[in-house]
Amino acid sequence: APVKAVRYKSRDGVEIPAYLTAPKGQAAQKLPTVVLVHGGPQSRYDQMFHYVVQFLASRGYAVLQPNFRGSTGYGAEFLKAGTFQWGGVMQDDVTDGAQWLIEQGIADPERICIAGASYGGYAAVMGLIKTPDLFKCGISINAVLNIPNLIAFDKKFIGGKSWTKTMGLEGREPESVSPYHRAREVRAPLLVIHAKDDHRIPYR
Repeated sequence: APVKAVRYKSRDGVEIPAYLTAPKGQAAQKLPTVVLVHGGPQSRYDQMFHYVVQFLASRGYAVLQPNFRGSTGYGAEFLKAGTFQWGGVMQDDVTDGAQWLIEQGIADPERICIAGASYGGYAAVMGLIKTPDLFKCGISINAVLNIPNLIAFDKKFIGGKSWTKTMGLEGREPESVSPYHRAREVRAPLLVIHAKDDHRIPYR
């Protein structure tokens, strides 16, 4: 299915680049939709073949891959804007992408899901917590679900004190943007998948 480069405005006017894939041979109107959030978060999506995207499109889903603030490849300022913005600006950029899909008539508002792995899996759960009326389900794979625990784990390693400084939300306690500590706020169906041999984000 063709992968189209798109841009949409965030709530504060910043232009967010993304990729939109619609099922081949179907009009991009009122489709069941998956907002697929990349990991990292210092990473990005591109227009190359992505097996998950193509699988979903082959089953009739539209897929949006947003490169929210904090993504690489769009300059230092755009990257820095995501620093210490877990559950903040980075999350809002994803939410605004979903709202844009609905406003454009592409996504069926009653059939829209948020999914991702690693940081993307974190954003999937936070999407259900922060915008419970927007996303109807979530898929979280090998995700950061307990921010304080991961920070404590990472500090055991060389360089850990440096990279953990970007985790969490500026001016807020880590627990306030940690899905584990806000699990009771999840109302929509949520599928959680985690590899037992994941050494980056330990299964336990």
